[in-house]
Amino acid sequence: STARAVLQIDPPALRRSAAGRTLLDAFAQDAELSEIEATCGLDPIADLSRATVWARGSDREPFQSFGLMLTGANVDAARIAECYERLVEARGGSVTRLEAPTGPLLASNDRGSAVALVDDRTVITGSVQTVAEAMAVQRGLLPTLAEREPIAALWPTVGRGAAIAAAVDPPSHWKAALERITSFGADASALHGVDAMGVSVRPGRSHSAEVVLDSATPELAAKSATLIRGWVISPPEAVEPPWEQLLRTAKVVVDGHHVLVRVDVSSLAADR
Repeated sequence: STARAVLQIDPPALRRSAAGRTLLDAFAQDAELSEIEATCGLDPIADLSRATVWARGSDREPFQSFGLMLTGANVDAARIAECYERLVEARGGSVTRLEAPTGPLLASNDRGSAVALVDDRTVITGSVQTVAEAMAVQRGLLPTLAEREPIAALWPTVGRGAAIAAAVDPPSHWKAALERITSFGADASALHGVDAMGVSVRPGRSHSAEVVLDSATPELAAKSATLIRGWVISPPEAVEPPWEQLLRTAKVVVDGHHVLVRVDVSSLAADR
């Protein structure tokens, strides 16, 4: 429940998602994916059934550390943990076994990262503190993110059946900064009164992705939607290609206190 942002990828669904593959090509670091394949002999897209990344921290340090949970499809947890050990060693480090209150884990010699087996298919990796905390959640000793608003209300909308799903619950000082960034001069901010944001990409041939803004009230949601519709017709000068082309494809719908913005991400592929 200390997570401020979460990204979940369903590789089998991603392989069936035109929009998902476009986003993966646009944003994934090919060098990092290649390092995993070369060092471990693992293809993250083919060999995993789920990958979840989260950023955890306090209001003052919302992205203090990152965690990663991987579930194997064609590989078991022991092989994924072995991959972690090889990656640490390839970077000049070594791995040692630690006994944590929630069970054993493997940690790098500088304690900068660790890995623990959740079950025979799933591992969690990240800093030692992050892994220990996540294992405590798995054991039912700490509350889950799904128990904390506003993510609890937003996640079912973006996560159900998605190839890629993400949600961000920014701290208050980040919200103020995001409002300033998206004000575009004299215009009001489309993020005014937004408590959380999410992104969802579904399987299928469509190149659409959906952005969800969770507003504090239906009235604020309606104001945000009106402003975004204006940007679709006349994008602000500060929005550069390929984001300008993407913005022009937006379809905006208000559902209570949610603003749903559907965009065509194919322009990101064209830009590359």
